[in-house]
Amino acid sequence: MALDVETPTPPDLTNRGLPADVDPDEAGGDEADRYREAVEDVLLDGAWEEAFNEWAAYADLSEAEYRTVNDAGLFTALDFYWDPAEERLRAEVPPPPDAWADGGEFAARVTAELTDLADTVLELLESTYGDWSEVGPDDDVWAGQFEDETSGE
Repeated sequence: MALDVETPTPPDLTNRGLPADVDPDEAGGDEADRYREAVEDVLLDGAWEEAFNEWAAYADLSEAEYRTVNDAGLFTALDFYWDPAEERLRAEVPPPPDAWADGGEFAARVTAELTDLADTVLELLESTYGDWSEVGPDDDVWAGQFEDETSGE
């Protein structure tokens, strides 16, 4: 079922701690090594909207369910970062609110849908916006490329 809704605000990736699935003993470096600012810039420049629209075309949520997920802040709680240990972009999907624990099937479906959205974003970033392994934390490699592709320049 296609989801016909407005694209939510992209996640704010600044001021985030170490991702839950990263071992602090093996993390190495500082948070600048996660390239979150570079990822956020690309998301804000249109990659988030492009990936969201692609995901929404096959999402298995009703508009009411989408509003519930959006109101819970789960779209903005998605986290995208560079994992230097694995040398790849990764995503972290937020857990559903505790209040949803009783509605196990809905919570599980929302987690699956958010995982699909995160995977769609990662695929877009990796296939369209360059090789992240060659980027330094302060590089802005994709913004120029993305502007050229979307503005018709």
